[in-house]
Amino acid sequence: MTRHLRTYRTIVKTFGPRLRPIGTFGLLQVHRLLNGSTRAIDELLYPEVRKVAIERPVFILGNPRSGTTFVHRFLLHTGELCAFELWEMLLPALTARAAFRPLIHRLAPLSPARYHSAAAHETSLRDVETDDAMAFFRFVDGGFLWSYFLAWDDHWGSDDSRRYFDPTRWDPGERDRLFGYLEACWRRNLVARGVQRNLVKSSMFTLCAAELVRRYPDCRIIYLVRDPVQTIPSGMSLLTGVIDQAYDMWNTTTAKDRERYLENLYQASCQLYRAFHETKTSGAIPAANLAIVSYPKLMSDLESTMERLVDFAQLRPQEGFWQTVRQQAERQRTRSSPHQYSLEKFGLSAERIRHDLAFVYDEYDL
Repeated sequence: MTRHLRTYRTIVKTFGPRLRPIGTFGLLQVHRLLNGSTRAIDELLYPEVRKVAIERPVFILGNPRSGTTFVHRFLLHTGELCAFELWEMLLPALTARAAFRPLIHRLAPLSPARYHSAAAHETSLRDVETDDAMAFFRFVDGGFLWSYFLAWDDHWGSDDSRRYFDPTRWDPGERDRLFGYLEACWRRNLVARGVQRNLVKSSMFTLCAAELVRRYPDCRIIYLVRDPVQTIPSGMSLLTGVIDQAYDMWNTTTAKDRERYLENLYQASCQLYRAFHETKTSGAIPAANLAIVSYPKLMSDLESTMERLVDFAQLRPQEGFWQTVRQQAERQRTRSSPHQYSLEKFGLSAERIRHDLAFVYDEYDL
């Protein structure tokens, strides 16, 4: 409740008095009650869930807009991995999923996806999404909360920003609580899908890749990397697009607030690159656990990239997978991105980004 009140104060201070967040907070309390009660019922009806092992999970990491969503959704076509649709993140209990599946189309007006522009990021209640959202729905905390709301009334380098983006400052109890909840959800999804391995996409886990290897020594980590001059403004556009849909941010906020907020988003984006680079170069991720995929290679040579990832993740794709790969590769050879993002709109320049993230260009030959 403390986080809810703080978030509401930030919204009112930044965008002016609003009633909608009060309704949203009310829905969150209903969701919390429903989520907790249906998970408790699961313990009685599906005791086998507790015995399911999380083996050889595949984690897709990287800054937003680096190709992570594409790889996440594409690898599901192998038939050997499972992930969550957005509505299943809201209702991860098997009991809740059975009860609400017939009603999903009626819940679209309440979906958080309604604030996303389809041109920027196509999503709906029935689309597979990032596991970061599942953690946010449960705890109303973490990088999502800071990036969308708290960063409006914060500054980079504060205790809050370090709490969310510096893994050395993460509270061990909160970290264990997060992984405990996610693991319980992952186990349920393995039972529901009838497969043996999870496919997890998370930008925030990019900050703690070493922790993933420590908890899951047999995991596979796929790190997507793209030119930051393209990735950062695209990611910032996605975030601000959601805020603008909900609160008309470009017209209701002061120039000073926008400047501070955009700088916070930029610094957080840089930290995602920096934290993974430091982890990788320290040797904390064994070579057998890590595959690096550059976005240009993903777009220009999908066939060989998927062959490498399938071999790396030790997958045996179902019939038709390679035909799907070839069809997608052909479409990509004749497609150019329709998206153009203005660096100036976000107070950035290509020169600054290349200077601040020179190590990215050097390490990945961008």
